[in-house]
Amino acid sequence: MIRALLLCGLVSTVASANEAFFKAEVVDAVGPMKLPTTPGDPAWKGITGKTFRLTPQRSVHLHDKTANDVLKAGPGSSEVLVKAAASASDLVLYLEWADGAKEVVREDEVNVFADSVAVEVPERMAVGTRLPAISMGDADQYVNVALLRATKAGAQLSRFSAAGFGSLTRQAPAAEANTSLQYDEAQKVWRAVLTVALDPGNPGLIPVAFAAWDGARGERAGYKRLSAWHFVRVPNKALDPKWVEQLAFGYYPGDLGNAAAGKMLAEGVCLACHHLPGKAFAPPGLAPSLEAVGAIAAPSYLRDSITTPSKVILHEPNPNQHHVTGGPADKNGALPNADGFRWSVKGEDGKWVSKMPPFTQFTPAQLADLIAFLKTLDGPPLEKP
Repeated sequence: MIRALLLCGLVSTVASANEAFFKAEVVDAVGPMKLPTTPGDPAWKGITGKTFRLTPQRSVHLHDKTANDVLKAGPGSSEVLVKAAASASDLVLYLEWADGAKEVVREDEVNVFADSVAVEVPERMAVGTRLPAISMGDADQYVNVALLRATKAGAQLSRFSAAGFGSLTRQAPAAEANTSLQYDEAQKVWRAVLTVALDPGNPGLIPVAFAAWDGARGERAGYKRLSAWHFVRVPNKALDPKWVEQLAFGYYPGDLGNAAAGKMLAEGVCLACHHLPGKAFAPPGLAPSLEAVGAIAAPSYLRDSITTPSKVILHEPNPNQHHVTGGPADKNGALPNADGFRWSVKGEDGKWVSKMPPFTQFTPAQLADLIAFLKTLDGPPLEKP
């Protein structure tokens, strides 16, 4: 009897955690159906979507004082509304986000930048396969990226494969009808439709991430607004409970602890190399900033980064940015790189190893506290509509 009650309680706890995860993170695709091809298609009005946060990110340092000053001064994070429809072979995503001015450029223009939007999807999705690093994947987990750019010749679609900073490799996009980008002058919003091909063996819960660029602010390349990983549920597809449990880490009891206790841990340990909001001792670039990490990093990524940091190798985005002052210059006058600012090194076996040590000394409770605190670091406040 007691065992039955405990099992019932466990099932109830799991169901509750899954319910919270689906409510917060998952968009339900409608279908199978004839897929809408434009943002104005009436079919979208009958489809319920979800709104997700987009947080300013700078993965490159721009040699553009105006753009850098704009980022430093704000505005803050924004949001994207996501809806989804599916056929047997394709997932079509509707995206809507606010933008105060329409920035459309000629393809040959320089020093002006287009409003753009992108969708990122892991190349491999299966039970036991972790999510890629959110910033365009990593060497072990590639991502596919579909980018729509507003040009005077119309929406320009580009598709890429990527394995981390600076690794975008252009793919030849097929002729696609389900791709569109439209600006609403009255409501000051962009609306886009993008297609993601569905593999017949897909797990039914598709990780997706979103990025938007505001051309008026000089945003381009790694200077953008980025979401965390979210998920689209494909209709009429049975979900593997293990896949759901893997993706929903952070929603189960014990996954997250006491954020106040985690803050004390972070300030005592992480500040040696990382930056926290309003607190920084290490030189910029010595390690990734944690100032808005909670807005883009999944709890599972934070867990792995603390306990097994070499599990996901992030190469620094600007490896030639730091130099040894007074070091021997080469024949062209260039100073040697300051290798202390590199985030990883090659081990004796030729594999990259993170320079961050594994913090295996934390108890499960301390680890849960630290993850809870890092998830509170969600960047600047949302812009006012």
